[in-house]
Amino acid sequence: MERNRHARTHEQAFRFLRLDGVERSAFEWWVQLDRKNSIKRDRVWRDPFLRTLCDLAVHRSSPLHVHTSGTTGPPKPLRIPRRDLVNSARLTADTFDLNPGDRALLCLPCEYIAGKMMLVRAMALGLDLHVIDPRGALLNNLKVHDRFRFTAMVPLQLHRAVQDDRARVERQFDQVLLGGGPVSQALIEDVSGISTRVFLGYGSTETVTHVAIRPLNGPDRQDHFAALGAVTFHTDRRGCLVVRTPHLTVKEHVTNDLVELLDERNFLWKGRADHVILSGGKKIHPEQLESRTAGLIPFPHYFTATPDDRLGQAVVLVLETELSADDVLPEILDQLRDTLSPHELPRRVMAMRHLPRTSSGKVKRPKEV
Repeated sequence: MERNRHARTHEQAFRFLRLDGVERSAFEWWVQLDRKNSIKRDRVWRDPFLRTLCDLAVHRSSPLHVHTSGTTGPPKPLRIPRRDLVNSARLTADTFDLNPGDRALLCLPCEYIAGKMMLVRAMALGLDLHVIDPRGALLNNLKVHDRFRFTAMVPLQLHRAVQDDRARVERQFDQVLLGGGPVSQALIEDVSGISTRVFLGYGSTETVTHVAIRPLNGPDRQDHFAALGAVTFHTDRRGCLVVRTPHLTVKEHVTNDLVELLDERNFLWKGRADHVILSGGKKIHPEQLESRTAGLIPFPHYFTATPDDRLGQAVVLVLETELSADDVLPEILDQLRDTLSPHELPRRVMAMRHLPRTSSGKVKRPKEV
């Protein structure tokens, strides 16, 4: 008989939590874990987890307080209703065929919506959750016999894990949902032949994480995002995506994401409207350049624009390195020429010791330099 993956009602969703095979009231877990939260090094990641657990287990009728990522401006506070949290978790369950008792891994920081929602899913769906320090090499924080039906990661975590032990990734993970930014072509090639199913999610704090996914490997691998559940899409006059979310309290979300709309359920993502470089009459999307250079340039980097009298704007490559741009350029010039079209090549290369980042670790890309 098929299990009812939505057996917990909205009212019951946050009463219980199963951790490593042991189910207790969420309040009991919070009290017990809070008492053990004494090691200073562990408090860095445990404190946000415990605060989220407290918010969900103790303040059962209150909305969940979160902040946007701050990628395109100062982080904004948001209040997500409980019903939205549960409906988002159910959408995940339906998409990835998750049922009560399925093993899930929380390996993301709970300061941000992606980590918070892994805890929400465990509580609302009855998943068996394992929680680890999100810092460092992922596989080092797991036992070799651990096996997970579902987890969410950032691309860097999966990339490093596959590089460290490809066979172990296949043994330990059935399905991985990636988020937090676009994936590189190098990572897509890395996962193309593994049995673990890997998906890139599209969503935001406002949409309570993913509302569309793109399979990166397997028989249904594709280049576009497909809507989940009853979600649909259209575009505004700028060509930016507008997301209709009938499962959430706010039914429509206007984004700054430029897309090619295939139909009301599918789209190709191009990049952020506020990042577009207009060079010599051509629109260049820096995120697309970065997806092609991520595995070739051995430094963290991004592309942006600089004013140019002839072109209007010219492409600039900004690198994070202790070396000077003159020292680095000979090493990467051939790779750039082989990878980018002539009009996409940077007219200027800059080197910085530290790229500016948001509190969630995303690079803060200026409009121009």
